[in-house]
Amino acid sequence: MIATKQEHKFNALLIELAHKGVMLLLVFFIASAVIFTAVNLVPGDPVSLRLKNPDPERVAAIRAELGLDEPLINQYFHYITSFVRGNWGDSLITGQTVREEIGEYFPATLELALLALFLGVILGLGAAFSAQWFKSGLWRNTALGLGALGLTVPIFWLGFLFIVVGSLWLGWFPSGGRFDFTLPIPQGSGFLIFDSLAAGRLDMLRVTFQHLALPVCCLSLYPAALVCGVLQARFSDPRLHTLLRALRAKGLSESRIWLIHILRLLGAAVITVVGTNFGALLGGAVLTESVFSWPGMGRYLVEAVLNRDLFVVENGLLLIILLAYLIISTADLLAFLSNPTVRRHSDSAS
Repeated sequence: MIATKQEHKFNALLIELAHKGVMLLLVFFIASAVIFTAVNLVPGDPVSLRLKNPDPERVAAIRAELGLDEPLINQYFHYITSFVRGNWGDSLITGQTVREEIGEYFPATLELALLALFLGVILGLGAAFSAQWFKSGLWRNTALGLGALGLTVPIFWLGFLFIVVGSLWLGWFPSGGRFDFTLPIPQGSGFLIFDSLAAGRLDMLRVTFQHLALPVCCLSLYPAALVCGVLQARFSDPRLHTLLRALRAKGLSESRIWLIHILRLLGAAVITVVGTNFGALLGGAVLTESVFSWPGMGRYLVEAVLNRDLFVVENGLLLIILLAYLIISTADLLAFLSNPTVRRHSDSAS
């Protein structure tokens, strides 16, 4: 019987993985088609815009070299096959390969987003659990205020507020940038925290955290509000209160009840809400990078769109969309594995 249940769980997981794989292909083709169509509908020739004196013969030669003189269906096929192979062409602005430039800007965005996500989850969990644990009006108002602040106040306004308070008034943190350029930038993976630790340079690590502090705190308010909101909704469920009474009747301590049993029970909800909103977090990172002059993918792609940098826009946007979908799918799979309700439903369906 146990073996049969394990087989059912394994089969359900395989079905879920197959579904995610099919959806990944659909997302890839739909997103690539939409991006390609949108880029080609924008008026103006990106090659002519790059040349000071656009001679028709020279423009025609460059377009032929880049494959822009071919039929659109051929250009689209070349676009998706080149993306899969990792041959993303060169930037029309800088002349560098798009892969090299993305490799330079992408770690900055990922470092910012992951730290903001981690801090946001900690803040959301702390506010929601404190409000339930201490039963205090102050903690309840704090949890409600965190939810309202993170979901209703525009992130660029929060960014300016953090700069005014943290940088101009207190003078504790720099107002922008990723590193102090009077110091040598840590080399290696592109993740400055890891590179500073690998080099054994605590001074570089301190400077890195000083520059990260304001944008991370600003961006973390969105996931904190999401986590806090979903937990407060779960805490209002009468079944949870029944479980709390049963656990207390067994003589378990409050810390054990909340930090082990309840946190593990609500873990799937937290994973789901964080994963499904990761795309919105990346969207917030674009605004955060603009406010704090953060040299990440957000600013890079905005400048590429404004400058009609064709291959940067096509490949950079598609990469971000696929990354967001992969993280959402991973969160769904983790919630699927950790949620006993989903498992029982899959077993009964089998």
